[in-house]
Amino acid sequence: MRVELQPAYVLHARPFKDTSVILDCLTQDHGRVAVLAKGARSAKSRQRQLCQPFTPLWISWQGKTDLKTMVGLEASDLPLSLKADHLYSGLYLNELLTRLLPERDECRETFERYVAALRQLACTGDLEPILREFELGLLDDMGYAVNFSCDQVGQPLSESGCYVWRDHSGWELSATVRPHNFSGWCLLAMGVNDWADPLTRKQAKYLTRGLLKPLLGSRPLNSRKLFV
Repeated sequence: MRVELQPAYVLHARPFKDTSVILDCLTQDHGRVAVLAKGARSAKSRQRQLCQPFTPLWISWQGKTDLKTMVGLEASDLPLSLKADHLYSGLYLNELLTRLLPERDECRETFERYVAALRQLACTGDLEPILREFELGLLDDMGYAVNFSCDQVGQPLSESGCYVWRDHSGWELSATVRPHNFSGWCLLAMGVNDWADPLTRKQAKYLTRGLLKPLLGSRPLNSRKLFV
């Protein structure tokens, strides 16, 4: 089996033997793929600089096992320049995808969502909207979409309402206001990507962390340690 010139980004790279590297790549048509780049870490390798995150690539591979062998690698554009917290945010997205996406499961929507988020991060845009929209979109792609218009019985969310999230049924209207309940007007704002209000941002972060936690398991995300 051989795949030619597949659009891709490196999510993670780990050394293999003396001069090779295993690349965990997000590809446009084949999802997350592990590829062995033989000799790519050697001092004379022209591919060494390409085996880094945030560089748009065309990658070719072959093989019948889970670990494919790279037979071609070239840049399709200049590397994206991410700095400071925007760099850490890019690494966070990479770790999310590495941990959550099954190998070789087609996810074109996620690929396009990832590319758009990286371009926004490279433009040093406001981090909170970029991260929350990516997290919510990724959850949607994986089959864990959040309904920001109706509660669990099909009633429209009310701006004045106070809601609790139930994992298997959705939003439940709460009779009492508690610290980790969600304001109806914040949920409605999230549904239209309106991140102007600090409370909406705070509740969205709490929501996405809660939804991602059971999917990620008990092992913490290393990229979160980078943020001061």
